[in-house]
Amino acid sequence: MPETSGRRFVVVSGLPGSGKSVLARRLASWLDLPVIDKDDILNHLFESRGIGDTAWRRTLSRESDLIFRQQAEASGGALLVSFWRLPGMSAESGTPVDWLSGLSNRMVNLHCVCPAEVAAARFIQRKRHPGHLDNARTSDQILASIRAIGHLPPLGIEPRVEVDTSVQFDDQDLAGRILQALEGPNHV
Repeated sequence: MPETSGRRFVVVSGLPGSGKSVLARRLASWLDLPVIDKDDILNHLFESRGIGDTAWRRTLSRESDLIFRQQAEASGGALLVSFWRLPGMSAESGTPVDWLSGLSNRMVNLHCVCPAEVAAARFIQRKRHPGHLDNARTSDQILASIRAIGHLPPLGIEPRVEVDTSVQFDDQDLAGRILQALEGPNHV
């Protein structure tokens, strides 16, 4: 694993459908960091290994978590995009977070917030790889699931920069807030 002290990591979190991947790609050039997105890894596994039932999807999701971690650890810093395992969630849901603290002493949590209804509408409208099995749930089930997640505590990563992705915001201003948090008093 590369030296950890100088690497910068932005852990992008938020509800499913909150705009994590889109936002990370918008900010990558402003922050001069690559994007490592778990869904990209999972999509590759679906392409190479095939689509199956929910148990198969879960198996590939856990495998993609390991690859995601390896890519992050091998990187010189990155925007890390995933739906992270929050306190109170099942061990079968979300990307584990226990390894994040070992990446670097320069880390910030960019947390995407928006109303659950907005996130659910985006989730339903987006076109992801069929291997995700997004069509296996009804709109009402998706909304109920997102509302339940919205009541869980946030990731324990500080500092945290929040952005409301349901309204217009300035990318350069947000990147400046992130860079300031990365250089702040918590990061020696």
